[in-house]
Amino acid sequence: MYGLIQKHKRLAAIIIAVASLSFLFWMFSVSDIKQMFGLQRCAAAVNDYCISLREFNHELRKYQSLLEKEELRTLVKRQVLFSLINRELLYQKALDVGVVASDREVAELIKRDPQFQEGGKFSFKLYAETLERAGLTPVEYEGYLKKSLTIRKLIGFIKSGTYLSPKELEFQKKILSARFSGRAYLLNASSVKLDYKPTLEELKEFYSRNAEKFSLPSVKRFRVWETADKGKAQSIYRELKRGKVPEGGNLFKEEELPSALKDTVRNLKVTEPFTLTKVKGKYYVIYLEESSPGRVKSFEEARKDIEKLLVEEKKAELVEKKARELRELLSKGARVDHKHVRFDNSTVEEFITLFKIQGDEVLRLVFSEDRVFGPYRTAGGYAVVYIEKRSFDSKNIKNRGQLEDSLLNAKLDSLVNLFAERLAEEADIQINEEYLK
Repeated sequence: MYGLIQKHKRLAAIIIAVASLSFLFWMFSVSDIKQMFGLQRCAAAVNDYCISLREFNHELRKYQSLLEKEELRTLVKRQVLFSLINRELLYQKALDVGVVASDREVAELIKRDPQFQEGGKFSFKLYAETLERAGLTPVEYEGYLKKSLTIRKLIGFIKSGTYLSPKELEFQKKILSARFSGRAYLLNASSVKLDYKPTLEELKEFYSRNAEKFSLPSVKRFRVWETADKGKAQSIYRELKRGKVPEGGNLFKEEELPSALKDTVRNLKVTEPFTLTKVKGKYYVIYLEESSPGRVKSFEEARKDIEKLLVEEKKAELVEKKARELRELLSKGARVDHKHVRFDNSTVEEFITLFKIQGDEVLRLVFSEDRVFGPYRTAGGYAVVYIEKRSFDSKNIKNRGQLEDSLLNAKLDSLVNLFAERLAEEADIQINEEYLK
């Protein structure tokens, strides 16, 4: 047997390879194997569909300005990924029920798009150039359009079965026509007196609980040379490579950099502090000139700030307590000497804007017989509201002809969201958390 194998090495190698691959396919799914060999990079998987990193990044570009804010980055990424997941869920459901946009519909939509036309006629050259600038291939773009048209068809079917009952319409009309008159009692730090000096123990305890409030951010400064001369840019780059910093250039803090350069500098570090890039026909040589890590102030450094915050916190607690006491007095019909501001014919929208009320509180304001509301948080403290009069007049409703359409669209949005939630509950969804950081 050994002699036979030695004689037919090539044949043996092929047999062993086939046997090994068979074992591999038996042990793992096709999806697993693609993942192992790097053929798939999924931001998320919806049933058997991979939302690729490329697809995810392309959608993220629409929100570039928000992504530049570090505190919003994770939230924006999560929202964008979830919207892609919902889109895929709706598309898969549309395929299941046989609601699919045809290739002809996709082609017609592209031909009618003004951005792909020259002299009023479709230009394939312009079409290809436009997609190339956007970082898309025609196959990707046409697939995206087909998916969008298919989902639009599905939503059209849902819309055809959506209607407003007379009670729903009357309910919304009452909210829109409601007007309120009464008094608003505003309380802030000047409404209370506080004789309070924090002890050392209180200061230290507050610092231990809130150390992150006394953080100093990291500081990065970049020297940037801008030139249209490629040779000059390369010369500056070579100087930096030799460890010399050429004269000239402009110094920027990280947040001051032009938005087109912010992605470029993210990979710069002390060990690799310079790079060369080209943006819109100009060359930029960027050098990380200064980098100091963020840190938390020591207790002694932050002591005055801690004391100020503690006093403000105690005052805020006292203001809230007084606002609740005021509410109780008004609820009992007792006399209140606190100064107030009158309001007349105020709308629900004004209450929502001023006091950030929502949901059940809006319904209570409109439909209950209660007179006292709050306390509500305001910019300066708290507000307690006393309603003297409620009135309802359909003449107050503006654009009544558009009311039913807007309500119908709002109901449709809610139904589609609920439908997507139900599909998500039944689907196999896996999210790659690495891409959300």
